[in-house]
Amino acid sequence: MTLWPDQIAYPPRGMSRDEAARYVGVSTTTFDRMVQAGWMPGPKRVFSRLIWDRLQLDAAFTDLSEQQANPLDRIFTGRLGAKPSAGDLSAVELSHAALEEAREALRRREEQRREDEWEARYEARKAAKRGAGPPRKKP
Repeated sequence: MTLWPDQIAYPPRGMSRDEAARYVGVSTTTFDRMVQAGWMPGPKRVFSRLIWDRLQLDAAFTDLSEQQANPLDRIFTGRLGAKPSAGDLSAVELSHAALEEAREALRRREEQRREDEWEARYEARKAAKRGAGPPRKKP
């Protein structure tokens, strides 16, 4: 099938990740961070493709603050649930926040692993006292 150039110049409604990042004016890595932080909308899945809606990108971009505000100002002014603006956090602070989030996830995973291990030992001891043999695994 031959695709002919479109005679009407307009941005497409659905955009790939690269196109969406270019449309917003950032790199794909920064765009991914913005999506993860909730500053930009997530994609829609169409078959195996991920597509961003241009109108949602426009609305999210409009919501970004033009001024660089101190994140502590949001806390002290009572706007705790406010969506952070692009200027609120530098790239270093975003990286630090992502690192802290990853550390917390690892800590929770390790805590769950220890709890599961303790529970397995407890069940084994209980079964040994009953003389019932090794404990059955949960489905």
